[in-house]
Amino acid sequence: MNALTKEQIQVENQDTPLVRALFPSDARCLAVLWQEMQMHYGKPVTEQVALEAARLACENVQLGDFGPRILVAASEDGRILGSIVLNVSFPANELTRALYIRDLYVSSGARRLGIAKALLRAASALALDQGFSALDWTTDAGNVNARRLYSSQGAKLLERVYYRLDEDGLKDIVIS
Repeated sequence: MNALTKEQIQVENQDTPLVRALFPSDARCLAVLWQEMQMHYGKPVTEQVALEAARLACENVQLGDFGPRILVAASEDGRILGSIVLNVSFPANELTRALYIRDLYVSSGARRLGIAKALLRAASALALDQGFSALDWTTDAGNVNARRLYSSQGAKLLERVYYRLDEDGLKDIVIS
């Protein structure tokens, strides 16, 4: 079974949501979720910015073996209750492909229903189905609920330091 297109995982305590691949027609519903996510993280965006990002994601999902994968938890009426964005990585020290969870978000009104677990389960199934060796991700050190969830799912805590060059940092390094 191809996990990306056919996997349907029922969510605990709820009859209708299922985890499935992102469809091009999901852009508007995904934009609503992502606009909420940006607000949650203190980075509010306009509806138009969220819609443009969602459209771009819907158009570019799974471009070849190294393209991104996006799974969503959708209700029967089409609302998107959660999403998980997966990027392909190729850790040179392991010489194998892995998936990296870039974002996992569940709408505030749909939390504690098992949606995050279902998204993790579907991402794990997709990783196995498509021959990936691991699923990696980060979370904020202070996000106790997420850390508890990940531990309960058997994830191992790795001691690593996470770096980022923001746009200004990118410009600085290029001109230095």
